[in-house]
Amino acid sequence: MNRLIATLCLGVTLSLPLAARADEAADRVAAATTLVNKTLIKNLQTGFNVALEKTVAPMPEARAESVRKELLAEFEKQRGIMVEGLSKDYAEKFSLAELKHLDEIYSDPTYLKFQTMNADPNSSVTAISQNSVTKLLNMLAVASATDNTPQPGTPPMPPAAAPAPAPK
Repeated sequence: MNRLIATLCLGVTLSLPLAARADEAADRVAAATTLVNKTLIKNLQTGFNVALEKTVAPMPEARAESVRKELLAEFEKQRGIMVEGLSKDYAEKFSLAELKHLDEIYSDPTYLKFQTMNADPNSSVTAISQNSVTKLLNMLAVASATDNTPQPGTPPMPPAAAPAPAPK
């Protein structure tokens, strides 16, 4: 009888660290899920909603409603996949304390004000950013287009040699 009690006590003692690690892992996944929903998914949802409405705006209402329904259903499906995958990944790479610290940052009223201002399509921040990005993208497009044309003073490239005929 004493041997049975000793075995049970040993089993319980050895399983406690495993249970504690499982609880901490579950806590990290839960904290990471909160963080993912608060940050990445929130921003993705906002951007997706804007893009969706721009897409369906020129459509007849019946078609727009059908497209909205289909795309929102797919968004929810993909959202679930992203939340699960990202939460597990963050839970593996960050400690519970780090995840809680990140949550505090993303919950900070000053940070939220900063993010709201950056996300507002009518804010001066957006106008300044869009103008600069548009100029840079235009410059890249021009550079790419001019790179494909011969430069003045350089001889034209000879045409590639035709493949030799196959022996008969």
